[in-house]
Amino acid sequence: MSRDVKAIKKDILDQFRAIDGEANDEIPTEWLQDEYLPVLDMFEKKDFAKAVRQLAAKGVLKYKKGPIPILQLTEKGANLIH
Repeated sequence: MSRDVKAIKKDILDQFRAIDGEANDEIPTEWLQDEYLPVLDMFEKKDFAKAVRQLAAKGVLKYKKGPIPILQLTEKGANLIH
């Protein structure tokens, strides 16, 4: 099933919920590297980047670019998921 930007944002927030994320918590890079990113096709990977940028623009998370991005929940994001 193809994931669009909205579905990817939900996946990211659901992962923060799964780890009971609080402000400054990061999504485990193992989850991104081993479970999530490998199953995305080329278009979904572009949508993943767009979803991360949109969440960051809304102040829900901070991210550091890299082969495996680091996604960190903000206080606003923590309030959103709880």
